[in-house]
Amino acid sequence: MKRLLTIIAALAVFGCAQAIAQEYVPAPVTVSKEKVKLNGKIYLSHVVLERQTLYGIARAYAVTEDELYEANPSLRETGLQKNAILLIPYKDQSAQVDSADGKPAGQKDYLEHTVRWYEDMGDIARRYGVSVQEIMDYNKLSTRKVTTRQVLKIPLKREETQATETAEEHPDTETEEVQEDTLAAPEVVVPVIPEFVPVVSDTTLLALRTRDEADFSLILPLRAGSGTSEINMDFYSGVLMAMRDLESQGVNVNMHVYDLNAGIPPIEDLVKSDFVLGPVASRDLEAILQRVDGRVPVISPLDQKAISLSANYQNFIQAPSASDYQYEDLAQWVKEDLNPTDKILLITEKGAGNVTAPVAIRSAMAKRELTYEILNYAIADGRTITTTLGEMLAAKDSLNRVIVASESEAFTGDVVRNLAIMQGKGFDIVMYAPSKVRTFETIEGTAYHDAQLHITTSYHVDYSDPQVDRFVHAYRALFRTEPSQFAFQGYDTARYFVVRCLRYGNDWTRKLGMERSSGLHTDFLFVPDEYGNCHNKAVRRVVFEKDYTTNLK
Repeated sequence: MKRLLTIIAALAVFGCAQAIAQEYVPAPVTVSKEKVKLNGKIYLSHVVLERQTLYGIARAYAVTEDELYEANPSLRETGLQKNAILLIPYKDQSAQVDSADGKPAGQKDYLEHTVRWYEDMGDIARRYGVSVQEIMDYNKLSTRKVTTRQVLKIPLKREETQATETAEEHPDTETEEVQEDTLAAPEVVVPVIPEFVPVVSDTTLLALRTRDEADFSLILPLRAGSGTSEINMDFYSGVLMAMRDLESQGVNVNMHVYDLNAGIPPIEDLVKSDFVLGPVASRDLEAILQRVDGRVPVISPLDQKAISLSANYQNFIQAPSASDYQYEDLAQWVKEDLNPTDKILLITEKGAGNVTAPVAIRSAMAKRELTYEILNYAIADGRTITTTLGEMLAAKDSLNRVIVASESEAFTGDVVRNLAIMQGKGFDIVMYAPSKVRTFETIEGTAYHDAQLHITTSYHVDYSDPQVDRFVHAYRALFRTEPSQFAFQGYDTARYFVVRCLRYGNDWTRKLGMERSSGLHTDFLFVPDEYGNCHNKAVRRVVFEKDYTTNLK
């Protein structure tokens, strides 16, 4: 009997020891496929689960722990927290795996290219600097015809060093000339941005102009003959207003308008322009960028996400400021407003499908060494979250700066409701959020004013501005309707670039970033990226005041 009890006791102790040991077994790590691009770099976003370790995460993603600390500066202070979002430096895994022929993938003698809907064989050959015949021979093709989503192998050209070695080994061999259809890469233009950027008006620049005529091409999907796109027509109407105003100031503007629905415009005509404005969508922009091949500046007028094209094409200009710049300025704004007794609370959505906003905002806050707490919850918990929220907010005699790092309408609405409850209990709250929140139709505008919402945005119209009032009245008289935000955008964008052409002549792209400019709807301050292209990083700060006014700061 004693022996039986001893065996049972031993098994119980073993079971306890095993249970205790299990608590320390690291959780497996599933590699995320969610990519985000911040400051020109690509990361994978990983949501930390319970019992995951930094070592396990680093090993799963084939990165070092130092690389994780570098991508997530706040990690050294906060440690690894459950439900936190980590930025994982993205590495192309294909370069690490041996190919079927035994050579590392990075040492293949060809690249693979998937044919896009607008490409022909000539486009592809020019992009990679090879001849059409070389591609046909390598892929055993009998014709130049290609189809959408067809995968072509593009032969890699030998490096110059290899060519030199060959020439030395065979001095009597003549060097083969470059194929005629191979174009030299355009010169990369990198503007020099001064430390202090003055604000200069268009009136001043026009008074100093070096020429009186500008020529540009406008490409929009106007759907001529089959109904029109309201957004594109509004943008076009704004451009017409800008040209009318400039011509009244003694400027001659030659504007060539192309309806994209009629097909790609003649490239030989586009490259004669000072610049090409449009199209709107990234896919259409890429079709133009590929065909003009850097020979004329192409300007993205509306799509913030088109900034991703900068990595693959030259002479590309992004007019609307990208979301990254808005998130960076939002964090900077919090830092500038912060008082010693204030508390920062970051609210994120648990299990959110889109993690771009929380990842970018946390990264921006880490750069500014801001100390904050995180509340991560799901909408299903919203009705019971007020208790936790009350425990996390600062005492009622302090100010809480609450950052809602989400672009989900349903979740933002739930947060706004909970913040209103806490304000009713006497908590002093100022809310910061991405600019997308003002497009949410299910959230009452008064709730934003009650929360003193602060947003940074790429555009905002101040209707108290006399210049805006003049534009509105002129637009009404000409088009018999109210101008939309896209009409303002068309006016500001077209006017900005035409004025720069007039002021600086053929050298105008090199002068971008020399001054800051303020339009009716948009501000402009261009900076170069690592590829030599220019992005607008200017944003506007908007506050929803408690007296129900909306002020541009």
